[in-house]
Amino acid sequence: MRLGKPCINPTLNSETTPSLIHPTMKPQSAGVSMENSTDAATSFTGDSDICQQLLHRYGNSAAPQHRHLCATAAATRSIIQSESLPLSPLSYFAATIDALSHTTNDVDAVSALSSFLAIVLPLVPEKCIATSKAVEAAEIVVRMVESQCEGLPVSTVRALVKCLGVLMEFCGLDDWESVKLGFQMLMKYSVDKRPKVRKCAQDCVVKLFKSFKSPLVKKSASKLVLTSLKTYISLAVKTVASGSVDGCKDETISKGEHLEVLHMLNLLKFLVPCLPSKVISKAVMELQTAISPRFSALTRHVFDVIDEILRFLEAGSTIPDTEKIVMTLSTYISRKQNPVDTIFSATALLDAFLTKFQIGDPTKWNDHYSLIVGSIAGLLTSESTATKASNILKEMINHHIDVEVLLSSETMLADENSVESKESRMMKSLCDALLKVVSTHKGIPNEHTLAVISVLFLKLGKSSHIYMRCVLLKLATFMTAASGDTSDVKHLQECMGSAVIAMGPEKLLDVLPISLDANDQTCSNIWLIPVLKEYVAGSSLGFFIENIVPLAESFQEESQKVKKSVNGEELQAYASGCWGLLPAFCRYPNDTHKKFQSLTRLLIPCIRKDAFMLEDIAIAMQLLVKQNRSFLGAEQGADEASKFPKPNYSKKAATKNIKALSSCSEELLKAFTKVFFKASKKKRVFVKDAIKCLTLITESVMIKKIFISSLKRLQQNVSADKVNAKRCLILELASSVVGAASLDLIDLIYNFIKQSLQEEDENIQREAYATLHQILEQSSEFCSSKFEELTDLLLGLKSPDNVTSLRWRLSCFKNLIIHSVEITLDGENTYGFRMLNEVIVTLKDGKDESRKVAYDILLGISSTLQKTSSTLEKGPYYEFVSMIMGYLSGSSPHIKSGAVSALSLVVYNDSKICTLMPDLVPSILELLHSKAIEVIKAVLGFIKVLVLSLQVSDLQNFLSDILSGLLPWSSVSRHHFKSKVTVILEIMMRKCGSASVKSLVPAKYLDFVKDVLENRQGKTNSQETATTGTDAGLSETTPNRKPKLKPKAAGSFTKKEHSTETRKRERDDKNRPDKPRKFSSRGNNTTKDVKRSGFVKSSERPSQGGFKRKSSSFKNDNSGGKRQK
Repeated sequence: MRLGKPCINPTLNSETTPSLIHPTMKPQSAGVSMENSTDAATSFTGDSDICQQLLHRYGNSAAPQHRHLCATAAATRSIIQSESLPLSPLSYFAATIDALSHTTNDVDAVSALSSFLAIVLPLVPEKCIATSKAVEAAEIVVRMVESQCEGLPVSTVRALVKCLGVLMEFCGLDDWESVKLGFQMLMKYSVDKRPKVRKCAQDCVVKLFKSFKSPLVKKSASKLVLTSLKTYISLAVKTVASGSVDGCKDETISKGEHLEVLHMLNLLKFLVPCLPSKVISKAVMELQTAISPRFSALTRHVFDVIDEILRFLEAGSTIPDTEKIVMTLSTYISRKQNPVDTIFSATALLDAFLTKFQIGDPTKWNDHYSLIVGSIAGLLTSESTATKASNILKEMINHHIDVEVLLSSETMLADENSVESKESRMMKSLCDALLKVVSTHKGIPNEHTLAVISVLFLKLGKSSHIYMRCVLLKLATFMTAASGDTSDVKHLQECMGSAVIAMGPEKLLDVLPISLDANDQTCSNIWLIPVLKEYVAGSSLGFFIENIVPLAESFQEESQKVKKSVNGEELQAYASGCWGLLPAFCRYPNDTHKKFQSLTRLLIPCIRKDAFMLEDIAIAMQLLVKQNRSFLGAEQGADEASKFPKPNYSKKAATKNIKALSSCSEELLKAFTKVFFKASKKKRVFVKDAIKCLTLITESVMIKKIFISSLKRLQQNVSADKVNAKRCLILELASSVVGAASLDLIDLIYNFIKQSLQEEDENIQREAYATLHQILEQSSEFCSSKFEELTDLLLGLKSPDNVTSLRWRLSCFKNLIIHSVEITLDGENTYGFRMLNEVIVTLKDGKDESRKVAYDILLGISSTLQKTSSTLEKGPYYEFVSMIMGYLSGSSPHIKSGAVSALSLVVYNDSKICTLMPDLVPSILELLHSKAIEVIKAVLGFIKVLVLSLQVSDLQNFLSDILSGLLPWSSVSRHHFKSKVTVILEIMMRKCGSASVKSLVPAKYLDFVKDVLENRQGKTNSQETATTGTDAGLSETTPNRKPKLKPKAAGSFTKKEHSTETRKRERDDKNRPDKPRKFSSRGNNTTKDVKRSGFVKSSERPSQGGFKRKSSSFKNDNSGGKRQK
């Protein structure tokens, strides 16, 4: 170890300093502590001379500790060089520890040597120090820190502790005697009063524990930790006890001489993963002695350590005297004077103990359950503690209440006297605690209390009516007195809704019956009706028939007696409310196959009379059909909101239900069809939906019979002024039955549609187009067999001016175009071109609404064909895009610009099409040579969509072609061409980089591009954002800069619950305020004499091939066109 007589002089003077400082050293500010030097040890490397590294870093520092450190390093290097040894970390270590062993009372020398050693030692390679030498070095460090501890600065003691921790790793970790002395010293300083020393020692102890591989060594070290814990805990407990006797504050320990116990507890938290299970168990028992019923300065720290232990231990572990710990925690929880946060901590610990160490033995949990729940439930009333208390109680309910145990007695639900088991008493204690909390509230309980009650309702399920009866009655008093639609009332209604879901309406109404006092016409618990309407599911049709209907009839009868009074109106409203519960009782009822016939007999007279409950009946029928069909896979999206529990339906049960529904469907369909023609406009919407659902479970022969019968009945005794109205009703009815109609009935309806389309009445045309669209949607067989006839029929009709009719007409075209593309992949699609022509012409219509309709239709066609195409090449989608491209070669600028607008939409929704169809972009860029202003505007809009939609890698491939076609228009200011080119260039520069764009710009346009770049760089970030959002506001063919939305299929309209296309059409008849899409043409340049119903002449018929490149001059462009805003 010794390299020679130590001659290290840790003092720099004016004579020696210059020779030690490297000429390239950077100045170091004064005042940096030695601690920072040792902390920075990890930034040094053992590959080069350590002394030189130190001089480079601290040589110019005026701080005394840095000057000492540099002098020490230089002196050590001189010794090593004199011995002709390499300047390695090992040599530096040996020289430094040797010098340290001969240093006595020089504090500055010890500080410098210890700091230097703390830097050098971590750089020594693993296993380079012999075990015996490491043990000897550790003894030197221990002797040094012990002998001069009081006089050494904190940084020096910390450096020595750090060195000791590193030396321990070189000692024999498999031999306890080798590490015992150092480990004991580290344990001693782990509770030191100096924070930095203590932190360093604790880190070393934890690291050592993780390094121990020998069970014997780990056992010995663990015993030492446990012994220290016992010593400190014993002293601390005595201090706390004496303070309590003397009447001192609980915080006395924090100011006294036994702060070590808190530091020991902190160390124990970090050592928990390293300690053997037996030691941990003994540690828990020691910690238990530090918990008293009263809060003390130890309480929070002890709870933290126990919490860490419980997190580490696996479920099923054993700890002796667990019952004693549980009792101690229970007692602490019961003392209200203790701080709330510690009560929460104790509760969490108790929960963890009972979960991990008493699994399968609920009786021990029952013994303490009442006490815990009562204490925590009492904290629900305070806003500051309600959230935490609520979460704890909900977790306890979900984890510790075993409903199966509660329901183990078969007679429990029938006889309350038979449920006095321990589990039942435990549950009653919880309910009593909640009832006490609810009773203390002057008004509606807070949302946290109600949330706990809701969870308990849902957990107990059907047995809630036994345990929660008193709580339910108390909540009912709040509901009776509640008024308004405040948040408190809403939370209370949700809580009552949980009771409905858990107990079911049968049990709930047994506890809280809705009743009418015939003497004074007052009603009780009428507030339950809206709650039941929202939350009932999985109930019984029989209960509705036997209980709710008689209640509704009693309200109806009493309302007739006091018809003209306010009470009469209220009673009638209550009757309507009771009937309004029918849809709720039709949500997954459990007795459909048994009770549906009885329900049908009850409802048929009400349907025929067009009674006030007609809407509710129609909605109920839809629910029953859709829900059961969804279980059989025949109906999509029929499930109700997720707040209802999943029904216990099976395919077998659903099949039985559908059979029961089908047995009555004919009678119901007849009744609904008859009332359809006399119902009000509002009711007719719901009736139509019900008819549509019922046809799905009715034989097609009966559907045809009922429809023809209705047709004949309607034609009798019809006055001339009502003929058109009746025709519209027939078409509406027809649209409801086509989904399940046979082909011969569809033919009959089609013939009626053909006649109706010849009528001049807009309403008739609208309904005819709508019904035809339904036929094309529902019957692909009819569409295929009548394709040419249908196409000729529609193209032979003048396009309607009414926007709603236009939407239905183009929706018909959508189905026919898709069919034409799919059947003529290899041939000339004449019919498809003729229909597509009208859609494209509509894109240039003067009405915003009409253009929006055309864009929706194109989007629907594109989306549908994309889904049906397995591969792009030569698939239906490819052919459709090729058809649109064919119009680019037409002679009419109107058609060309419309085609460009259509392709803009295609690219916006599927930018990959540009790379998969390489001719698409060049074909459109070629149109920039046109003289038609309308076409140029459309192409510039397309380019903007293109650069916005493409990924950078794909855009790079088109940059050259885009710039070549775009830049000539930068000199044309009219029609805003120059500003549009500027915006497009800015977008390209932002996405691809200005260098990439400039490298492709011809020389004569470089000045323009440079100006654009300078203007862009001169803007602030906020202005640049505005440019990309506002200046890049898209022109006639440019979509908004919004996230791409999933396109809706044209012709499929968004519906609310129980809505239909009829409602949509009725709204569209009015002046619709819908704003057009940004990429819709404003129509300012639309040639007004171009009819939407027309199609291009044979000379303008687009070819599916290419077209020749045309050249044009920018100078004499007299094509005109209005300036677009």
